[in-house]
Amino acid sequence: MGKVPPETIQQILDATDIVELISSYIQLQRAGANYKAVCPFHVEKSPSFNVNPQRQRFKCFGCQAGGDAINFVKDYEGMSFTDAVQKLADRAGVTIVEDVYDAKADARRQSRQHLIKLQKDAAEFYNNLLFRNSCADEARKYLTSRQISQDVARRWLFGYAPENQSIFFQWAQQAGWSETQLVDAGLAAYRDENYPQRGTYARFRHRLMFPVANDYGDTIAFSGRVLSKDQKGGKYVNSPETVLFDKSKTFYGFDKTKRAVIREKKAIIFEGQLDLIAAYEAGLENGVAGLGTAFTEGHARLLKRQTDEAVLCYDSDKAGIAAATKAFRVLAPAGVLVRFALLPPGEDPDSLIQKEGPAVLQEIIAGAPEYFDFQIDRRGSALTTGPLRDRLNYAKELAFDIALIEDKMVQDSLINRISVRLKVGEEDIRKNVSNAKRDQERGKQASARRDAAQKARGGQSNLPQRPGQQPQEEPVREIEITNKSIRFLCQMLLVSPEVKAKYRGETPPEFFQRLPETELLAMLWAADFDPASPSNVSAFASSLPPSEGKLVSTLLDEPQPPEAEIIASTCLQKLYRQSLEMRVTELSAQLGAPDLSFEQIEMLQKEKIDLRRQLNDIPRHFSV
Repeated sequence: MGKVPPETIQQILDATDIVELISSYIQLQRAGANYKAVCPFHVEKSPSFNVNPQRQRFKCFGCQAGGDAINFVKDYEGMSFTDAVQKLADRAGVTIVEDVYDAKADARRQSRQHLIKLQKDAAEFYNNLLFRNSCADEARKYLTSRQISQDVARRWLFGYAPENQSIFFQWAQQAGWSETQLVDAGLAAYRDENYPQRGTYARFRHRLMFPVANDYGDTIAFSGRVLSKDQKGGKYVNSPETVLFDKSKTFYGFDKTKRAVIREKKAIIFEGQLDLIAAYEAGLENGVAGLGTAFTEGHARLLKRQTDEAVLCYDSDKAGIAAATKAFRVLAPAGVLVRFALLPPGEDPDSLIQKEGPAVLQEIIAGAPEYFDFQIDRRGSALTTGPLRDRLNYAKELAFDIALIEDKMVQDSLINRISVRLKVGEEDIRKNVSNAKRDQERGKQASARRDAAQKARGGQSNLPQRPGQQPQEEPVREIEITNKSIRFLCQMLLVSPEVKAKYRGETPPEFFQRLPETELLAMLWAADFDPASPSNVSAFASSLPPSEGKLVSTLLDEPQPPEAEIIASTCLQKLYRQSLEMRVTELSAQLGAPDLSFEQIEMLQKEKIDLRRQLNDIPRHFSV
């Protein structure tokens, strides 16, 4: 995509309410005239993220992230500016007509849109095959055995990938999709990466297909489950990572359950897709499910943006408890309170609902103990009344997990609770926590050194770029205005309709040219925008070079001083005085030069005397 006209950007921002937009991503709470939330861009304990509906801007006073609706989507989604504009334009139903055509950017955007369309078409193909083709008989029998109705299967867009891959390739060819596009989408793979001409094979064969969607409900990947016991490959096979799909930042079903997670202020984490679906259809709508991969920091950040509490609803066998422990060790550092819902032996959420009904699962989840209480409870009275040595050893094990929690008050509460429950001294536990924290910090430092060493060896630059992958944007050069008068005057022109109206149509004062840091001030003075319209100001900022646009965004997020017109007049007087003083200093330096003629000295001294007279007479000489 080329350059988007400021008028179009204003139209997009006018059609976008920033509170409604951000509420679709994270939970906002009313705070007077504004809204607040825990910042989605960094880990924090108390909300410092602020949304101002009047100015249609957001600002985090912790990490300093801020801007308008486009900036939020850009930062949250990890998009380029133009892609964020396009996403909001699609959301608002605004057609973008570009000023300047950028062939490369347009090709990347078109490629991404084609991949989304391809995934949608593939989901419909698999779904139609499941219900209309005899080759899917085994898949339909499996759904019947799991008591999954056709209505549920259609709502979740279940599908079937045929064992005969020629059926898949014939469909793709008739639909106009090339082998390259199928590979880019993760639906097919090259038989030999080094020799693509040797052909491709279908990545999914004879599997029940679960479409994986992004937050907006667009299909971005698939997860396929085996249907035969002797079938090769894992029980579940997921799409590889693509331009659209990053498995470390994706939950299955989150597009359907996110609002319920926000509403209930709690996320239930299931191990499998069918467990999530069974719970959702039974009324437990605030769940998420992994995609058969390890729980990651990306998953933890994604949850933390929506809630502060998670219930791990895993199998109660050793593997399930081990998985829950690993998940806790990722969630806890992100500031998420973790509970563990212990299911009856041999049961998973789906089987429990079928046998006992949803009320039993709801009761288990409602009464789920916190992670540490669960760990102590599962050891039973044999531990809590056993030898002191065993209790001390177990306290040492728990100390490692306590050290992962950043909140000092929570740490102290846990130390006290474990001390009481295990009947061991607080100081012993506190010392173990301190040692564990030190070991963890050393581990992080060692990992950082390894990463730095790999980067120094060129490990990053040698990685191949995935087809259609967005290139990294060049860092924006920082511009700083240290002169307070210039900074305040810039801000007044941006936010005060009265100040802007007073100088609208006037040429920037000539003395601006004698002062450093006035380039942006001159732009704002001469530009035609309306401070009363936040979208108009944002559209104007988007038309500036990136460095100036970033500085404008910073100025807009700073507190607005009262009595804007008086402050603007005062700032202008100060700047005029500074320009005269700078010229006087220059003249003094020139008068000190050797070999000046009498006429030159006389001319310089006359100008200097005239300037000093102006300095003494600024209020009358320079009316504002």
